[in-house]
Amino acid sequence: MLFVASRPAPVAAQIGSFDVAVVGTGVVGLAAALGCAQQGLRVALIGAAPRQRVPTVEAPFDPRIYALAEASVRLLEDLRVWPQIDRGRIQPVLRMQIEGDAGGSLSFDAYAAAVDRLATIVEEGELLRALWMACGFASALSHLDDSFEALDPGADAARVRLAGGRALEVRLVLGADGRGSAVRAAAGVNAVETPYEQTAIVANFACTQPHRGVAHQWFTEEGVVALLPLPGQHVSLVWSAPQQLAAGLLALGPGELAARVTARAQGRPGGLTCLGKAYGFALCDLRVESVVAERLALLGDAAHVVHPLAGQGLNLGLQDVAQLLRVLAAREAWRDPGDLVLLRRHERARAEPVGLMRLTVSSLARLFGTQDPAVRWVRNRGLDWVQATPLLKNLLIRRAMG
Repeated sequence: MLFVASRPAPVAAQIGSFDVAVVGTGVVGLAAALGCAQQGLRVALIGAAPRQRVPTVEAPFDPRIYALAEASVRLLEDLRVWPQIDRGRIQPVLRMQIEGDAGGSLSFDAYAAAVDRLATIVEEGELLRALWMACGFASALSHLDDSFEALDPGADAARVRLAGGRALEVRLVLGADGRGSAVRAAAGVNAVETPYEQTAIVANFACTQPHRGVAHQWFTEEGVVALLPLPGQHVSLVWSAPQQLAAGLLALGPGELAARVTARAQGRPGGLTCLGKAYGFALCDLRVESVVAERLALLGDAAHVVHPLAGQGLNLGLQDVAQLLRVLAAREAWRDPGDLVLLRRHERARAEPVGLMRLTVSSLARLFGTQDPAVRWVRNRGLDWVQATPLLKNLLIRRAMG
């Protein structure tokens, strides 16, 4: 599928004035730029245009797969992007089966919880395609195919300098440029990155049995293994493996990797065949001292990075965008979008949900990372206890859906 979207209007002037500059053209950056433009703010979107991936027979799916929570889908609906997502390339998660490493198990079921789905599986490329197309129709949005170089915040505006020599005067800078954020560094915001000493192995497979919309997750002595359902008889692997094991997995041929994953997944859903390459991503926890500063807000991985075992990284980023857009829409008529008082409202609103998610996933990562027999018994019995408590299960489902 090759799609060439309308391009946002280019900026030719050496210096320009905007309400908002968004640095980063990933999913979070595009959503933030589009949402601000739809509020009538003049937006400069800074960064290279998203690369449009073309599916092939050998690799029909993007290697980066996301499980969108209902709250993230609502944001995309509000941005009028969700209807543009190809319905043939999304997959609802109807049930999730979690298994411990010593007999414990836990399942979440959409039907039992009286919800339509637990999550929606979407490829990163499909999200980028739909968002980029929508940006092309936003008249208040201008795209600068350039890279960020420097930031000079001021009382009335911030000056953003680009690598190509252009300079912008803006009232608000949104840093959505990822884990190694140049915007964060330029603003002098301290970040503490703690490696998990694990690598996430991601790969897609064809399977011999229908998955029926069931996502599987195994907590094992070799890390956390997840198989997410894709459209048709296909699944996506996310294996958070210790570094040495991860290097070995990445060195395997397609057939060997498929056999290894099939064995680890206990034959569910049937035999597997690799589709395309496997990729590895080093895992870490990243915390920043503040997600806002003078005329600046950090979004997505520039603001926080958590372990992927709960699949909530992108959801946290999209909810950053949703909350910021709510704050901007509700601001007093006399207050400009970069006012620090306004940005502090956003920061306070995001502190609890981000902190709770970080605590949850880091605790689970530590809990299932130790092989102490007593801890092993406790964590598996804990899964069984939650399984036997329907009220708690439903509460967890609704919390994850946002």
